[in-house]
Amino acid sequence: MTTFKDFGDTANEYSLSVKQFAKLCGTTRDTLRYYYEQEIITPWVHPGNGYHYYSPAQISSFFFISTMRQAGCSIGEIRDIIHSRSKDGIIKTVGAKISDMQRELYRINIKISALHLGMWILGKYEGHKVGVPFMDTLPDISVMKTPIKDNRTAYHVSDIASDISLHLAKASEDETLFSFPSGVTISYENLVNQHYIYSDVISLSFLPADNVSTFPLPGKMAVLCYHDHNAPNIDKTYKKIVSYIKKNRLKACSELYSISLINLYDKESSHAYYKYLFICVESTDS
Repeated sequence: MTTFKDFGDTANEYSLSVKQFAKLCGTTRDTLRYYYEQEIITPWVHPGNGYHYYSPAQISSFFFISTMRQAGCSIGEIRDIIHSRSKDGIIKTVGAKISDMQRELYRINIKISALHLGMWILGKYEGHKVGVPFMDTLPDISVMKTPIKDNRTAYHVSDIASDISLHLAKASEDETLFSFPSGVTISYENLVNQHYIYSDVISLSFLPADNVSTFPLPGKMAVLCYHDHNAPNIDKTYKKIVSYIKKNRLKACSELYSISLINLYDKESSHAYYKYLFICVESTDS
């Protein structure tokens, strides 16, 4: 009867059963079988009983394969790397996957940043009375703008539906841009003249401005105001903001930014919304 001793060093090297090797690697027998069929990790097959045995040295091979899989490599790519045994091939493939993951990480960071900004705004909401302007210092915020093509009648969101679509499409096509939180702008001149027409569709972000598609705010000091569905007509809030700026001898250095944080309709068609309004200002006192 053939025993392990008959195979000398091979048997000593390939000493782990499939079950033992799977447990050490935190994987399953099915996965090991699949890798064997795909010729990317090959056990020793006992000639006498047909059982598969693995070497402890193959544990590092398994985790190399697992890492490459998590990096997005296909089985074919991994097989090519293993069979070619080319250092340059490994560097090229791994380098490409690192670039892919860095791009994906950036896209994830954009989404995280958008949520952080939205939650930061909502988190400050409860600290101020709705419809009452106040002064505050803004963090570093970048802005993406899409000018409204024809703003002569841009008084309501329904009037600028195509502009909003264009803005969102731009953010969708370029995954480095952002679509939330978003809103519109009203020029300070129109605000003062009570001519509340929209100038731009905008989105805000905590990510640094690239000064190509996104730009920093013109200042950090701002007059701010919250507005929601429980407040009086928003025109009154606009007037309060202008009055606050004039009363405190401030100079507006930006448009009014009106950010729609939440805008909900339920099945009974009741409307709930939360807006964050701010305008960058400078002191006129010497």
